[in-house]
Amino acid sequence: MELKPLAEGEAGAAHLRRRALIAAQPDITVGQALTLLAKYNILSLPIYSHYEPNKVVNIVNIKDILSYVTSSFQSASSAGATGGKDDVPAQWRVNLESNIEAVMTLDPARESYRVFQCEVQDKLRKTLEAFGSGIHRALVTDYNDNPHDPKPDFLLTQSDVVRYVHDHPGCLNTDLLETTVEQLFPKAIHKKLFTVREDEPVLRAYALMDQEDRSAAAVLDSEGRIVGNLSASDLRGLTEDNLTSLMAPVKVFLAHLHSERGSVVTCKADDTLQILLDQVCSHAIHRSWVVDENCRPVGVITLTDIIALLNQ
Repeated sequence: MELKPLAEGEAGAAHLRRRALIAAQPDITVGQALTLLAKYNILSLPIYSHYEPNKVVNIVNIKDILSYVTSSFQSASSAGATGGKDDVPAQWRVNLESNIEAVMTLDPARESYRVFQCEVQDKLRKTLEAFGSGIHRALVTDYNDNPHDPKPDFLLTQSDVVRYVHDHPGCLNTDLLETTVEQLFPKAIHKKLFTVREDEPVLRAYALMDQEDRSAAAVLDSEGRIVGNLSASDLRGLTEDNLTSLMAPVKVFLAHLHSERGSVVTCKADDTLQILLDQVCSHAIHRSWVVDENCRPVGVITLTDIIALLNQ
């Protein structure tokens, strides 16, 4: 397939809406970080250096917070100390007030351990390769006008690239756009999926998600049909006032916090790539669950899968 307009273009060209960088100083709390993620509808938060106020040294993402929430909150819950209000452990509130550095990982396997960086004039090929291997975002620096007075950094994400491809279909072969999902992503279909029951307690579901190193789960009813999508991103906006939601069943948690999202977005194996791209971009989602005729999930296609396809 011909991808020169994208792969050989400059990094900044794919960033359709060059948003101001949403970043935070290193003295914010975990709770404040979650509030920022929810307010700006983002999944990661660059953190500035203690010593160089305008230099990003870490990008905390929602999976880092997921790991922190499941480990520290479960420990506090097991300790049995309650805060009185709805039997929420008092330590849970303390955890939200912890410094954001409590979330930062030293695990080299985690994406946030090393910040993937590029410059705005760099070719996109290397970034596409990184995105196709599971990297979700790149910190882009712009030195174009004056190296001594660069423009503010910004984040280029997988979503930006997929949206670019969707809006510029000429960079793909027409035949490819009309090829079915099953033909293009055979490894993504008919494989073991990570699922949780709709009556599973939320905190336990998130703990399992962290153990499996997943960022989302298909939520199933008693018949095995998909009825929802539980994502690490659903933790955004978690505050002291709604901590009790972590004790609720998954279906109650999703209905209470995200009723505006409606039903889960799915596709079928015989849908085309064009349909998949339309769906991903119109719903601003990061994955589409592939279902059979009985609405049972048989696969999942992520933005990583789509970009890996573009790299072939």
